[in-house]
Amino acid sequence: MILLEADRIGVALAGRRVVHGVSLRAAAGQLLALLGPNGAGKTTLLAALAGLRPFHGSVRFQGRSLASLSRREKARALAYLPQGQTVHWPLTVRRLVELGRLPHLAPWQPPAATDRLAVESALQRAGIAELAERPFDTLSGGERARTLLARVLAVEAPLVLADEPVASLDPYHQLRVMELLRDYADGGAAVIVVLHDLTLAARFCDELLLLREGVLVARGSAESVLSAHHLAGAYRVTALRGEHEGQRYVLPWRRQTAKRDESP
Repeated sequence: MILLEADRIGVALAGRRVVHGVSLRAAAGQLLALLGPNGAGKTTLLAALAGLRPFHGSVRFQGRSLASLSRREKARALAYLPQGQTVHWPLTVRRLVELGRLPHLAPWQPPAATDRLAVESALQRAGIAELAERPFDTLSGGERARTLLARVLAVEAPLVLADEPVASLDPYHQLRVMELLRDYADGGAAVIVVLHDLTLAARFCDELLLLREGVLVARGSAESVLSAHHLAGAYRVTALRGEHEGQRYVLPWRRQTAKRDESP
């Protein structure tokens, strides 16, 4: 089942077009990666898909225009994890994760047993159950990132949009988060994630979409999208590639420098 359909999405910032006519579809059970160099338009596109930026084109959730959904319907259907999010209140980890259940509660309604179960499940899955009573502002950067991910999981939305969810994590927790997102998609959700790590994208994601200067230049399997041609064109790098335990890896190895490039 197709959960999200985006057709010819264009976004302009400060009068400059930064996303150019990008179309994509995300189905239940699918984990998609948005790839591309810095400034390619990945974060802007993701925010547009979440309805958080004005855009040209159309976005539909289960056949309905995203703009036609009420705020509550949208909050239940779509969970969005931005990069670099800050929290300005002295909340405990548990209380912050509980905020993910607000779309399911009527005004002033206390959490029900199903809400408490969803929160406990999110804490466990994100590996932060032991931090539940800690104030958020006492956590490390990686612990904060996993707490914010747990809040997204607590929504139990059929569509998750995550912007660089592994950026501040050590290798162990990068793998844990990608396994978690893979499991969440396998449970019937659609997940779209912005990544910079090409091996994580190749290993965990069903489909890769490669952006360059706001244009979708390649989409499909890791083998086709992470070709030598596309890596040179989008990232200006060559890479080592191979398989281990039946899974692909792509390791950027050497940057390609033009004569005019004097940077270190």
